[in-house]
Amino acid sequence: MDIVGLSDIPGYDNNKVIAQPLIEGSQSSVRVIKLSPGQALPPHRHGLLDLMRFAVEGEGVLQTEGGTVAFAGGSLAFFHGDEELRVSNEGRVGLTLLAFLAPPFPPRSEM
Repeated sequence: MDIVGLSDIPGYDNNKVIAQPLIEGSQSSVRVIKLSPGQALPPHRHGLLDLMRFAVEGEGVLQTEGGTVAFAGGSLAFFHGDEELRVSNEGRVGLTLLAFLAPPFPPRSEM
């Protein structure tokens, strides 16, 4: 068993998005993303990976094919790997996200 905390991750940085692994397993991984006000992740896809994104704190916006969706602390979004992911922090405080990926990201080669 492994236990990690969000306190193990650097704080918000107004000059760059914080995105790094939090914990990794053999079948899945969790990354933490911290967006300062005005920051956004570049639009991207995760191939065949399933992705669940949980907003821990703050207020974000998801851009979807259906339009803009509010994404605030306590919300959980599910993305199929082929869906484009676009998230931004248009609020006044930092936005912390946990990204649950299966299989792990980045994909690992078979040993």
